[in-house]
Amino acid sequence: MKNTAVYFEKLSLSSLLIAMLSNIGIRNIFLGFNIYYFDSSVFARKILIPLLVMFNVLVKQLHFRMVDIIDENGESVRIRIPRVDLWDVKDKIKNSEAFKSFSNSTWQQGLFESYLLKGLIDDEITEKDSVSRILYLVLVVNWHAKKYDYDDLILLISNRPWLEIYKKYANTYNISLFSIPTNRFIVNKKNLKNFLRKYPKIFLIFKNITNINSIKSHSNNLQLNQMMYVDGRGDVNLDNNGNNSDFFWYLNSDFPIEKILYKYISDSEKKYLDNHNLASVSENLSIFDILKKELIKPITNFDSRYALEFISIKTLANLYCIEQIYWRLFFKTYAVKIYFSWYRFNNNHMAIADAIRDNGGISTIWQVAFQGYNVSSFEANFDIYFCYSKYSYEVDKLSDSKMKYYVITGYLKDYASSFMKESALKLRKKLEQNGAKKIVSVIDENSMDDSRWHSGHGLQRENYSYILEKVLEEKWLGVVFKPKRSIDLRKRLGPVADLLKKAEETGRCYIYEDSGRYTSSATPVLAGLSADICIHGHLCAGTAAMECALEGLPTLLIDREGSPYSKLYDLPEGKVVFKDWPSAIEALMKHFSIPGGISGFGDW
Repeated sequence: MKNTAVYFEKLSLSSLLIAMLSNIGIRNIFLGFNIYYFDSSVFARKILIPLLVMFNVLVKQLHFRMVDIIDENGESVRIRIPRVDLWDVKDKIKNSEAFKSFSNSTWQQGLFESYLLKGLIDDEITEKDSVSRILYLVLVVNWHAKKYDYDDLILLISNRPWLEIYKKYANTYNISLFSIPTNRFIVNKKNLKNFLRKYPKIFLIFKNITNINSIKSHSNNLQLNQMMYVDGRGDVNLDNNGNNSDFFWYLNSDFPIEKILYKYISDSEKKYLDNHNLASVSENLSIFDILKKELIKPITNFDSRYALEFISIKTLANLYCIEQIYWRLFFKTYAVKIYFSWYRFNNNHMAIADAIRDNGGISTIWQVAFQGYNVSSFEANFDIYFCYSKYSYEVDKLSDSKMKYYVITGYLKDYASSFMKESALKLRKKLEQNGAKKIVSVIDENSMDDSRWHSGHGLQRENYSYILEKVLEEKWLGVVFKPKRSIDLRKRLGPVADLLKKAEETGRCYIYEDSGRYTSSATPVLAGLSADICIHGHLCAGTAAMECALEGLPTLLIDREGSPYSKLYDLPEGKVVFKDWPSAIEALMKHFSIPGGISGFGDW
């Protein structure tokens, strides 16, 4: 008899009944099947599951952490999905009969087809309806089944477009994938938005009315001409002090400040920008102008055989129209001729690039992150790409990007250290006065609550706990932390926050907590300049470590997630690259204990 396991994406009374009615095999759940679920309804949790257990049906929630889901090559599936699998899904969608049946000659306008194809595979595993989520569910089931030697696997998911593609993907792991119809007419925020998006002008007007923070933008009497709009990261800093700034390129150039346009999101930001004579606007545009704006809408041919796929395409087409109307009007209203951004990781920039070209302008992007391997989210279409190196160019060419021009700049912020050395030296002396003889700087990444769909807070806590314990143990050791996101860091640290407080009380521990809108104001190099060794706890990201290494600072990388195909694995293991914090700490202590240290330690 087969050892069968049934996995529900969401277990509820309706999903169980529908599954039993539509699948002969699942009707045998009372004959010893093992039932697992990722999530459940309240009714299922409180009534259905206890009832099934009473009838000796094994029903358990699937407990797992993303950091544990590693493939046979030692690669985190979170990294592998966008590096390998999403490319394959995108290709299958593009060549599917469904996609071809929807296609229309109007799709050839601008970047619309690229916008569609990237939009279909956009979004992270954290998004329930994303392609990444369903591929991840399959891989989690495969991981779990291997632990218990199940040989007959059934995965039941909510109905999705492109289901046949997912079935073939699951079949490669010997998993039978079935869908459960869902009620698409539930009234919720997401469905209301999708309904309004069918009418782009109404959607934009509704967005205008509800955006209470942006009610003045079309009445500020700005005198603008030939502007550059900077679509930044929220680092509103016009002081040339080396800290993160959306205007780093302006601060060290002769570019006229009166030609820069920026969006503010608060009165304090607007006041700051006004005081520096930089033109700023909010989100809204004139409702009257929105109503006047005309647009040739892309047409999608209907095919009744592919209803869900048609809805997904139409939803993206509506979003494209919304973006086009908004940005065309924005660029025209504020006389923008250059769009300058850093964000390439979804499809929005493609609609924006079309809009600026229609206004006689160009789109440009600066490289903000090191790309150690090619992933689907890197696909981008701008007129000009300011990239770090020839390697960056080569990775970009693998990503289906359609840049017109590449300008290799080197690392764009290598000027910043000259502004930071004095303050970094002051901090080092302060730590030394409290007994520190050797100092380590530590760089982290952001985290989210649910460790099933993201690396979780636990992984980030390790970036603090191991070194903090060592600081409290060794009276000669100091540490400087540069968190990526400091606003809610202590909350995310949980019990480790108490350890941090104890270390701070020694006077040998410092943390940079000033912040922009979303991320810390301080740069990794600022923290690194105070230290003997820099440690970045996430090789799969690596940008912050690269910044320190380029400054000539000895820098270690820890690959806890599993990213063996990163370019950074060209660096020597055991001297630069480590698999976990304990091995890195052990090597660090050995390095500090040897006169002159370990040769090549932290050397890139």
